[in-house]
Amino acid sequence: MEIKKKDFFWPSYVDLLTALFAVVLVLFILSYYNFKSKKEELEKVVKVKEQEAAILNKVKANLKLFETDKEIFLYDTVYNRIQIAFDIKFKMGYQYFQISPNDIETDYSQTTNKLDILGKKLESIILKFRHQKMTDSTMKDISYLMVISGSASRWGDENENYILSYKRALSLYKYWKNSLGIDFDASNFHDIIELQIAGIGAGGVGRYNTPFNPQNRRDEEKNQRFIIYITPKIGK
Repeated sequence: MEIKKKDFFWPSYVDLLTALFAVVLVLFILSYYNFKSKKEELEKVVKVKEQEAAILNKVKANLKLFETDKEIFLYDTVYNRIQIAFDIKFKMGYQYFQISPNDIETDYSQTTNKLDILGKKLESIILKFRHQKMTDSTMKDISYLMVISGSASRWGDENENYILSYKRALSLYKYWKNSLGIDFDASNFHDIIELQIAGIGAGGVGRYNTPFNPQNRRDEEKNQRFIIYITPKIGK
C-alpha cells in the first residue's frame, strides 16, 4: 500500500507543476502583449504631442513677426496681445468715423502714412503665413482669425457707440482696400485668414481711463482707436 501512495503522489505533483507553468506562461504572454499594446499606444501619444509641440512652436515664432517693428506693433504684457503702436485720433461725434481729412483730428498725411505701413506689414506677414502653410506639412491645418475692432470713448449713447466703433473698424478695412488694394477678405486670403469686422463700443479690456473718471477726458478720448487681433486656428 505504501508503494501505491508514492506512485500516486508524484504524477499528481508533476501535473500540478505543469498546470501552474501553463498558467504562468499564459499570464506572461497576456502581460507581454498588453505591455506591447500600451507601449505602442504611448508611442502614438508621444508622437502626437511632439507634432503638436512643433506646431505650437512655429505658431509662436510666427507671432513674433509682429514684434520686429516697434514703431508699428506694441506687445501688451498685461493682456497678452499685440497692439498698434501709434494712436489715431478721431474728432468727437458720431459722424466722425472715416479715414478722411475731415474725420481725423491729428495730421492726416502722417496718420495715413502710418496706416499704409501697417497695412503693408500685415499683408507681408499674412503672405508668409500662407507660404508656410503651402510648403510645411505640419502647418497645413493652421489658419488665422483676423479681427479689426473699433473702439469708442465713453461719451454719449451706449448703443450709438457700438455702431460708431463698428463703422471705424469698417472704414479702416475699406481704406486699405481702396487706397492700397489690400483686401484681407479677398478669396486668395481665405485659406489662411478669416476676417471679421467688429465694434466693441465703450467696452473691452485694456481701455484707458479705467475705472471710468468723467473728468479725465483726455485719456478717455484715447479709446477712440483700432485694435487688431490675429489669433491662430488649429485644425484637426
